[in-house]
Amino acid sequence: MAHQLEVTVEVILHATEDGRKIFDPIFELFQIKEDEFITERTLGHHGNTILLAKITLAKKRAEEFIKKLASKIPKVQMNELIDNIEMHFEDTLLFLRIGKNEIVRKEISLQQNNAIKIKIKMPVYKKDQISKKYIELLTA
Repeated sequence: MAHQLEVTVEVILHATEDGRKIFDPIFELFQIKEDEFITERTLGHHGNTILLAKITLAKKRAEEFIKKLASKIPKVQMNELIDNIEMHFEDTLLFLRIGKNEIVRKEISLQQNNAIKIKIKMPVYKKDQISKKYIELLTA
């Protein structure tokens, strides 16, 4: 399975946020190096600087990322995710968001607002197998 797995992590950092507080825990928790992120600076609606950072992990690194992520999601949230996993799909992609405030404390919490975006791509050829395959991936 690992040879076809891909994870994309996107972080939007506003000028008022301390990037070190957000990125250092990501580097430590997921064994990612700073220079692996592709970054782009842009301007927000009010002219403030926004940093867009993105990394795509493939194969074994993607699998390791998912294992670490899943192990850190609180059990209650993991159960809710599994119960409502269909709400997190677009085609065969699984979309998750983890809170930036929690990552600062080296904790993982599924959040919708002020979040780091995670996209998991795994080939699933039978539409009725999507939920089952992703649940297996997250609970392995």
